[in-house]
Amino acid sequence: MKAPEKKAEISRVTRQRVSPGLTRVATLDRQSVLHAVIRDILLGEITQGEALKKLRVDVLGLKQDQYAELVKVSRKTLSDVENDKGNYSVDVINKIFKPFGLETGLVPTSKTLMSSLLA
Repeated sequence: MKAPEKKAEISRVTRQRVSPGLTRVATLDRQSVLHAVIRDILLGEITQGEALKKLRVDVLGLKQDQYAELVKVSRKTLSDVENDKGNYSVDVINKIFKPFGLETGLVPTSKTLMSSLLA
């Protein structure tokens, strides 16, 4: 699939709501949600799975099956990652977080050090 076709597909898919009662974050607020989730995961306040689910729902407004298709993984794999189950390779995790501009890497294990770096 060529890049313009993929953009059109993403645009078409992202217009759907996750569920009828759930409203996505406004376009202007998506960046702040993304930054807040990245901060929370770096500080160890949420898990990788919680971060992924929040980003998928609040930023893109996609159902699991839609997002799984977008990143080319099975819905079960996506569900397992969101529920912090399984032990997936770096390649799979990077593939799942790529739409948000994130990838795995080395981070300080000390919350104090991480807090001081982010301040």
